[in-house]
Amino acid sequence: MAIPMLPHEICRRAKMTASVLAAVPAPAAPEKLRLSDLDWICNLGAGGLASVCKARHCRTGAVFAVKISFDQDPLVVEKEAEVLKIAAGATHVIDFYALLREPGYKAALVLEYMDAGSLGSLLRRRRRGGLRIPEAAVAEVAMQCVQGLLQLHYRGIAHLDVKPDNILANSRGEIKFSDFNISRVVGSGEVPITGGTKKYFSPERFAPKARAGPIGAMKADVWGLGVTVLELFMGRLSLVPGVKNPSTEELKQAICDGETPSVPEDTEASAELRAFLAACLEKNPARRPFPVELLEHPFLARRDVEASRRALLEILAAA
Repeated sequence: MAIPMLPHEICRRAKMTASVLAAVPAPAAPEKLRLSDLDWICNLGAGGLASVCKARHCRTGAVFAVKISFDQDPLVVEKEAEVLKIAAGATHVIDFYALLREPGYKAALVLEYMDAGSLGSLLRRRRRGGLRIPEAAVAEVAMQCVQGLLQLHYRGIAHLDVKPDNILANSRGEIKFSDFNISRVVGSGEVPITGGTKKYFSPERFAPKARAGPIGAMKADVWGLGVTVLELFMGRLSLVPGVKNPSTEELKQAICDGETPSVPEDTEASAELRAFLAACLEKNPARRPFPVELLEHPFLARRDVEASRRALLEILAAA
């Protein structure tokens, strides 16, 4: 399958090393997969559109995550499978093995199993224990997420639902994007950008019937990353103070007209982290950076790489 080319402006600015953008072959799946070949181990979770189970291949013992759609329309799952095929080889995107459609079953995606779960579940476990994620670990997560967005955008994919629950980790400290059910493959035209989780919406996404070209859709992902990094660092995020479950209108007013989300002044955080968040959460998308520009940001480029990786591995091991 051909990889869609990015617009000229992004190609010109993507001065990236080959190691980030290079495609890496996914591990081969055992023969032609069938649902009957898989033993269900446990449920991993469920969202509004699908449930995910852990399963083991009966003959080889290979472990997978199997995402079963709640939607009866097979096109919904097929679209996500197509996006995952285009993303094949991206080191910060979960591997895709098969789309299964068998009589008596809804469509299912067979995916890479990430043994540390989502960053959302990690965040909730740390919160229950009264623990925060240290800034060094947040920097490592942010770096891998920025690399992941660059890999997706290079392939012409806008994720459009960047949030902790859609970013997975494994015990090796690898961070990968998942859940591409509302993602878009962008070309020269505009695509709808109104789907997704409103809490992570950039201001421009609240416009009625909001649409964006490739650059605008990708800049929306950068805002979602900024909110995600802020939430990971703070342990929780309240965009509408005093309101636990704000309405769409309340979120729109807070995000579009309120102050830009940031680390409170009385919270200890580096100047580099504050500046990184300010860059990602720039309300004007024209001034919001591309992922390739974020790679050069001091919060990422000047971090202690070994200390950041060690900090991430420690919290994953303790989870």
